[in-house]
Amino acid sequence: KGMMFEWFRPISAITGRILDEEAQMFAASEARRLMEPYVPADNLVLTQNVRVYTEQEAGIVEYESPYAHYQWQGEVYSPNYPIVRGGEVIGWCSPGHKIPTGKKLNHSKFRHPLATSHWDTAMNTARGGDLAQAVQSYLNRR
Repeated sequence: KGMMFEWFRPISAITGRILDEEAQMFAASEARRLMEPYVPADNLVLTQNVRVYTEQEAGIVEYESPYAHYQWQGEVYSPNYPIVRGGEVIGWCSPGHKIPTGKKLNHSKFRHPLATSHWDTAMNTARGGDLAQAVQSYLNRR
C-alpha cells in the first residue's frame, strides 16, 4: 500500500481560484518537487517511485512503494524479522499483517537531511507559501 496526497483543495483555497486539470497537474508536480527533501531516501527508491496525475478534480502525488505508508507514519510496525546477508542486516520482512509498535522510525538523514515522517506536512509548513506562489505565478502566465 502506497501513500497518496491530493493537492487541489489546499491550493485552490490559497489562490482563490478553481484549478483546471492542467493547473492541478502543475500544483501536484510542484508539490512533489518541494516534498522531495522531506521524503526518507535511504536508497532513493521511495523518492523515485512516485506517480503524479489528476483524478476527480484533484492533483495527486502518489508514492507507490509498498512501504510508503509505514515511512509516512514514522512508526516501526511488527512483527519484523531481519533479513541478514553476510552477517549484516540488509532489510526487514514481516509475514502476515503488520501492527504499529509505538516505536518511532529513525529516518536516515544521509541523502535527505530534512527527511521525516508526514513529509507532506513538513513541506507545507516550510514551503507551503512557495507552493502557493508557484501555482499563482503559473496561473498568471496563462
